Amino acid sequence: MVCGRNDTTHWLAGRASSRLRRWSGFVLILCWLVTSTYGQVGQRIQKIDIRHVGPPAASESLIRANIRVKEGDTFVRTSVDDDVRSLFSTGFFYNIRVATEPADGEEGIKLIYVLQGNPVLTEIRFEGNEKYSRKKLLKKVTSKIGEPLIERKVFLDAQEIEKLYQKSGYQRTKVTPEVKNENEATGRGTVTFKVEEAPKIKIDDVEFVGATAFKQTKLRQAVRRRRWWMFSWITGSGVLKDEVFQEDKEKLT
Repeated sequence: MVCGRNDTTHWLAGRASSRLRRWSGFVLILCWLVTSTYGQVGQRIQKIDIRHVGPPAASESLIRANIRVKEGDTFVRTSVDDDVRSLFSTGFFYNIRVATEPADGEEGIKLIYVLQGNPVLTEIRFEGNEKYSRKKLLKKVTSKIGEPLIERKVFLDAQEIEKLYQKSGYQRTKVTPEVKNENEATGRGTVTFKVEEAPKIKIDDVEFVGATAFKQTKLRQAVRRRRWWMFSWITGSGVLKDEVFQEDKEKLT
């Protein structure tokens, strides 16, 4: 986001409203920056400042290495936006804002990057899981305690847990990750995976409607899908599994 005197405030595209709660300190700093912003596109950048909200998530050398705009350059909003994208791509930051203010005793402006790092993951919780134990589900989670809490990574973890249930026949099971900032000052957060377990869907029968070129018995031999029977709890057959259903359709084609 680039803040300017003409109240031109732009949030970086793609930051979803469901993400971590805004830190109060971050909001206060932003309010100060908006009220003190100065400068228009085309002015010379006299100085570039780096400011952190919460613990620094990366070294200043790494941050400046991802900022192509330099002191002495002419202020171009699109160039600053490119730098914001570059900083986000490092994976260290949750929020990045850029503002301008008058340069001290000089003509031109000061460019200020305000950075909020991803919180450190301190706890992983599971709710609603009865079929699988916490130990079993943790094997599907790539997010680790003590590492930066990255929302995309958490989202992919939830998908992997869903796949675990689906492969066992619990097709309608949903897993929703909830990310919470537990300590704003120290930058610590937790993740809770809320599991809505669904029952297995058993197959009563398999029919091939409209099939005239081949007999039903011939078609049944071509697919893996089988009806539920007394020993299905051993063989694993007779349960609806989406990936098997797709494979069977391809075989029939």
